[in-house]
Amino acid sequence: MSEVETPGTDVDGGAITVARVVEAALGILDTGGIEALSIGAVAHRLGVDADAVHACVGTVKDLERAVIEHVLASVELGPLSDDGVEWTAAVIQFALSMRGRLFEHPAVAGLIMAGPMDSPSADGPVARDMTESLFICLARGGLHAAIRAHGVYAVLVYVLGSIALDVAETDGKPPLPAESERIAARRKALRDLDPQRWPRATAHLEEIAAWTSVDQFVWGLRVLLIGMTAT
Repeated sequence: MSEVETPGTDVDGGAITVARVVEAALGILDTGGIEALSIGAVAHRLGVDADAVHACVGTVKDLERAVIEHVLASVELGPLSDDGVEWTAAVIQFALSMRGRLFEHPAVAGLIMAGPMDSPSADGPVARDMTESLFICLARGGLHAAIRAHGVYAVLVYVLGSIALDVAETDGKPPLPAESERIAARRKALRDLDPQRWPRATAHLEEIAAWTSVDQFVWGLRVLLIGMTAT
């Protein structure tokens, strides 16, 4: 604390705000991953006492939620409620926006999948806005109310699960390798696949190598959405 006048200011004399704490937390996540994030690590990065961070954001779980909300807040939701955008195209635009944002901060995808939002009642307003917007979009698509409820969950599971699997094949630190590099790495890893034991897989090595591509991501989502209309 020798460089800090009060627990509520950082080493540069700036006030400790939720925004500054979240920014510091994102920096830690980007460089060290989920395991590196703690109240103490954020306090050290800001040059303040841990009590100041606790007073600002609460527990580490509260901090994780704040980080998730911050990242999700930049996901584009507008097309979901725009009558001028065909509903399946709107969902795909939303999904690509989320994919892009989480690729910028891959560890946040891990935070989401690890479940710091431990119940629907614990979801922040941004996450709830996202769910509400998806309901609106599926209603625009003419889906039955019960199908909408199942469909919103299916979309979120598909989008978040796909992103998490894509990130898992990297070191999880931004910037992630280009898609072409990731496909090349998968292709190389599949070269030694035994065609006698796995003949069908070896017959589709090129497609499997591209499973983490944006084309595969969009293809799977489009099939899911079309399937909802047939239910």
